[in-house]
Amino acid sequence: MASYAGVRQVSRSSSNPIPAGRHVEETLAKMGVPWVAVNLRIRRDWKDLVPQQWRDKARPKVLEEGRLTVEVPSQMDAALLRYGTASLTERLNAGLGSRVVTSVKIIVPRR
Repeated sequence: MASYAGVRQVSRSSSNPIPAGRHVEETLAKMGVPWVAVNLRIRRDWKDLVPQQWRDKARPKVLEEGRLTVEVPSQMDAALLRYGTASLTERLNAGLGSRVVTSVKIIVPRR
């Protein structure tokens, strides 16, 4: 292993990844970019944070200025889920521990 100024370097390979998880979120929040940390947490914990009907039908895309954009596979799913945005917002905020989600935008990919 190589060293630089007396510091031993650790060899990293794709077969030996180092888990970052919550450490990344904490670091980003301390650096003044908490929105990145919240976006990472929403993506990582989506299935644990949201009501059942959202788990398999919607995928979080981005949280910007309080508005969470989620993608659903069809217009029918969008119509059905649109009525549940209030409960989604409540559950996300409860799970995240603060009122960071103020609204939800549902999008359907173009085909």
